[in-house]
Amino acid sequence: MKELPVAKLYPEMILAQNVLCPHTQTLLLKEGVKITETHIDLLRTRSVKTVWINDQYTLTVDIKKITSREIENLLLAQITQFAPNRIEANTSDEMIRVSQTAQAIAKDIAIDPAVVRFCTEMKLMNSDLLYNHCVNTCALSLLVAGAMGLGKTNMTVIGTGAILHDVGLCEMPHLLTVAQRNKQEEKLWQEHPQYGYYFAQEAGIRKEICELILYHHEYWNGSGYPKQLSGSNIPLGARIIAVCDGYDSLICRDKYPRYQAIEYLYGSGGILLDGEIANVMCNSLAVYPLGSVVRLSTGEVGVVANVRQNLGPRPIVHIYYNHLNKPYTTPREINLGKELTVFIKEIL
Repeated sequence: MKELPVAKLYPEMILAQNVLCPHTQTLLLKEGVKITETHIDLLRTRSVKTVWINDQYTLTVDIKKITSREIENLLLAQITQFAPNRIEANTSDEMIRVSQTAQAIAKDIAIDPAVVRFCTEMKLMNSDLLYNHCVNTCALSLLVAGAMGLGKTNMTVIGTGAILHDVGLCEMPHLLTVAQRNKQEEKLWQEHPQYGYYFAQEAGIRKEICELILYHHEYWNGSGYPKQLSGSNIPLGARIIAVCDGYDSLICRDKYPRYQAIEYLYGSGGILLDGEIANVMCNSLAVYPLGSVVRLSTGEVGVVANVRQNLGPRPIVHIYYNHLNKPYTTPREINLGKELTVFIKEIL
């Protein structure tokens, strides 16, 4: 797309923007119109000096529109992964309803101008890790909030706070790749909720959403930051985001096996995290997505065939290979909800 004087226009060029009359501000020609000699004469008589056109060397790309579509696609993929609404998945009726509500809200969040703006900034930082983490945390938070019986309004607030919870890290991109932060770096890192809060405020985002960004690193026992809030003094939405943020950070950034991440959530309940929310997260969502190829603690390899009414980390698995990676003549089924000494060790 480039701006050209009317004197340099010729037929077959394509308008890249609407053209308004400079005197009356009425629409003369619409975006996308293929210019003719008649159009050029019209522009001259109306004293239009320049117009924006597309040419063969220029591709018009709206980065924010692309980001918005991508946010929606990623959110929907994550939501249906953790709460599949397919009959063969054996998802509970309640979680199917939650999943459908979460998907509808996700579409609204994906077109929120502030969300698109900040997510675009994350992408332009060349930090897919941060961007994807925020999207994942949003999807999980929507599902957990829904599983806790919260309504659409509260789910929307929590989902928006979740997708923006780490926006303050845009101010300190150099820390995203630091494996072991020193004291000075850790002090700066702990300021990112405040940065995010101020950015969100300046963008005109609702106060209750800004507060979720500010308090998402507060811990149940009061050892968090920035205000050292504890227990129920921490807003419910911030407690939900903390659980989902922690889980996704463990499996995506720190590369924990999912069973270890689940153990961390259970172990942190009542200490760092709200134990009730951690239980909802672990017990309501399909931690291992339907169709995942997994290795069990026995060394055997199989496929998640049924999420057992969304009972967290213990689905039904069809086993195809033994511990030596040799195929069984006849695959067998194991219900991890009953075989409590066996667990999923990793997703392959």
